[in-house]
Amino acid sequence: ACGARYKTRPGLQYHYNHFHNGMIEDETVPSPRPPARASSRTAVLKSLVASSSGTVAEKSGRSGMDKRDISANNYCDFCLGDSEENKKSNQPEELVSCSDCGRSGHPTCLQFTANMIISVKKYPWQCIECKSCGLCGTSDNDDQLLFCDDCDRGYHMYCLNPPLSEPPEGNWSCHLCIEEFHGGKKPQGMQ
Repeated sequence: ACGARYKTRPGLQYHYNHFHNGMIEDETVPSPRPPARASSRTAVLKSLVASSSGTVAEKSGRSGMDKRDISANNYCDFCLGDSEENKKSNQPEELVSCSDCGRSGHPTCLQFTANMIISVKKYPWQCIECKSCGLCGTSDNDDQLLFCDDCDRGYHMYCLNPPLSEPPEGNWSCHLCIEEFHGGKKPQGMQ
């Protein structure tokens, strides 16, 4: 109907239940690919997605869906708390919401660093399932996406200048964060 593509069957079901009153037309769903590098933050996000009925569309497959149709969840997908209370810390904490699907989480539940908390307020943040390359704008080849440890943006290794043939060891910062947080110099130990 709308052309949205999903990485998982539960994501497709969620979309049709929330946007098309439960009518599923296409039984084929592409299988997900593993991330380029696993971090504990990525593992937490992947486990949430696997256990949730609300996985989401790839950005490149959103033709026919208007982003204005997306409203942010008013609860954290991890602890089920809201901005008044993080159920893990019992403290109030602002939610960050995906600009593509509306799923929300507390920065501490998402295991965000201090720099990430600053950064995600400055651009349209995307959750792990909606993440696309900050340079080419597609979510194709998501096994080639690197995630910046300072802002959580994704970048294809082959879109970088110079391109990378394999994921770097340890932390990695994008060109924007090297300027903003590291004074224009790569952090010590970063390739």
